[in-house]
Amino acid sequence: MIFRKDKIVSLCENKSVLHLGFVQHSDQYQNMIDKGVWLHEMINKVASKLVGFDFLEEEVNILKQAYGYEAYCADVTKLENVKLSEQYDVIVCGELIEHLDNPGVMLNGIKRFMHKDSLLIITTPNPWSKNRLNLIKKQVPESKWLNPEHTCWFSFQTLKQLLERYDFEEDFYGYSNGNTSKEFSNVFKNPLLNKMKQIKDSIFKIPEMNSNGLFFVAKISEH
Repeated sequence: MIFRKDKIVSLCENKSVLHLGFVQHSDQYQNMIDKGVWLHEMINKVASKLVGFDFLEEEVNILKQAYGYEAYCADVTKLENVKLSEQYDVIVCGELIEHLDNPGVMLNGIKRFMHKDSLLIITTPNPWSKNRLNLIKKQVPESKWLNPEHTCWFSFQTLKQLLERYDFEEDFYGYSNGNTSKEFSNVFKNPLLNKMKQIKDSIFKIPEMNSNGLFFVAKISEH
C-alpha cells in the first residue's frame, strides 16, 4: 500500500522542491500542523530546499510570518507571472489538479521550473475508488459528497493521456490508499480492530484500480 504523503516525502528527501498549492485547505491546515501531518512541513523536514506557491494570499503571509517558509502568492495557471527563475528537483502537485479550470495551462507553466531530471508528482482522487462506487450504487447524489471546489475527475488513463499531450512521460504511475501510515495507524489503535481489518483486507482485497487515489510521477519527455 502506498501512503500518499509518506511517498511524496520520500521522493523529496535531500531534493530541492517546489510545492504547488502548499497551503492545502485554508480551514484545515492549522489542524494538520497541530497533528504533525501537514504535507508542507513534512517535506520541509527532509528537503534540501523548499518553496511554496499558493493563491491564498492571506494564508501564505500568515505561514511565512509564523513559520519562516519561503513562499509566494501565485496562481498555478499563471506561472509566467512568477518572478522566479530557479529549477527544482521535484515539483509537488498534490490534490490540486482537480481544482483547476485549465490544468493544461499549469502543466505548460511548470516546465520552466524543471530541469531534464526533475520529477513532477501529481496526486488526485480516483473516481473509480471502492468508496465512491459504493456511493454511486446507493444513488447518493454527487452534490452530497463531492468537494465543492473540484471541477473535474481524472481516471488513470485520462491523466496519463493529459500528461502525454503536454510532453510528459511516465516515471511511475500508480495508486495510493490513505494519507500517512501515522494517520492510518491512529484509526486502528485498538489491536482487535486492527486485526479484524487485516483479516477483512486479506479476504476482500480491493483491486488496485479501486484504490482511493492516483499517484503519478512524471518527467519531461525526451522525445
